[in-house]
Amino acid sequence: MKRLVSILLFSCVIITLPYRTIAAGPCCQLSSGVEESLLGTALRGGKKLFLQLTYSFTLMDKLKEGNAKKSVEDVKNAGKYTTIPTRMEMTKYTLTTAYDFSPEFTAFVSIPYIRNTMDMQILMDMGMGMEWMKHPMDPVKDLGDMTVMGLYRFYPKGEAAPADMITLGAGVKTPTGSSTEKSLNGSFIHAHMQPGTGSWDPVILLMYTKVVNPLLLQADATYQVATRNSNGYKFGDSLAATLTGNYALFSYLKLTSGLTYLHLNEASDSEGKYTDLKSLMDDPANTGGNSIWFSPGLQVLPFKSSAVDLKVQFPLWERVRGTQLVSSYRILLGFSYRF
Repeated sequence: MKRLVSILLFSCVIITLPYRTIAAGPCCQLSSGVEESLLGTALRGGKKLFLQLTYSFTLMDKLKEGNAKKSVEDVKNAGKYTTIPTRMEMTKYTLTTAYDFSPEFTAFVSIPYIRNTMDMQILMDMGMGMEWMKHPMDPVKDLGDMTVMGLYRFYPKGEAAPADMITLGAGVKTPTGSSTEKSLNGSFIHAHMQPGTGSWDPVILLMYTKVVNPLLLQADATYQVATRNSNGYKFGDSLAATLTGNYALFSYLKLTSGLTYLHLNEASDSEGKYTDLKSLMDDPANTGGNSIWFSPGLQVLPFKSSAVDLKVQFPLWERVRGTQLVSSYRILLGFSYRF
């Protein structure tokens, strides 16, 4: 009975956490893979080498203007765009290798593989007048942008397994993924469909962890500074602030839950190579925004030194800049092992 009461209290605490008053935006602007990599690297597990493989799938099939839902017909009738995205699927496989150089310092490398697809409707001249036609893009798949990062933990003196811990992280997302994939007509495909950003983007992290057995609470904030790539495109800076809880139901099973506030600045295209003002997806006015995400999940410990993480993320509230295709949900599955 006490365990059941604890679970209910834990769920209530997570769900009733105060929301930020500003919130929205598609997650496709974030390509560093830092969130996936932090599933298991932040807490030290007693062994030096850590490997993790993470699968994530994001479905984007809703249109919003500000915080109001819009249908494809609404956007068509507005008459501004002749190319409108209707569905986008983003699949990412992320391999992370981390090494504990000391009890305080860990470094990790994260390498994602990206596969993106998109369905659109295009207004075309069919000879007997203009007509909207469905048009699926060919899948875009390639290695994404690699991230290199270091984490430094501040341990209270004299405590080998502290109940409270602060972690600072710093690193960089490198331009290893292609940002110059082109369509059949020779123009760049949508910037947010590209496997990479083409830019060197610094990433900083601040994390606080508190352990009150069988409950672990964590608050963290990650800021990614976007820089302009060689073709003049600059993704918006991003801030992700997350509060999560991890409750040990059994020795081999943990319940997890979290709230994330995500802020994305608008993008800019100084040379216009990725811009088409008749395409909703290629108009920089339709980038940036704020959102709040809820993330329930499970962590299973199948055998010693291993963990399987599963969580589903979906937006509770969002406000986008302009009109954007936004996410319905995101699924994340990770397997990790320490050597």
